[in-house]
Amino acid sequence: MKIVKYKILYERGMVTKLASRLGVTEQTVRNALRFATEGEQPDLIREIALKDYGCVIQRKTM
Repeated sequence: MKIVKYKILYERGMVTKLASRLGVTEQTVRNALRFATEGEQPDLIREIALKDYGCVIQRKTM
């Protein structure tokens, strides 16, 4: 059975910018980008990171 792990790759400083834009902590953003959390807010964080900040999603098969 294959397990797929996702992670969003980002440039230095992007976490701080995204956290201040959304009014959340930097740890909240990091958890969302590592797919450690689920829900509406992490989904919004991931969507904005991919669309507005030029981040890319990494897919790793284990």
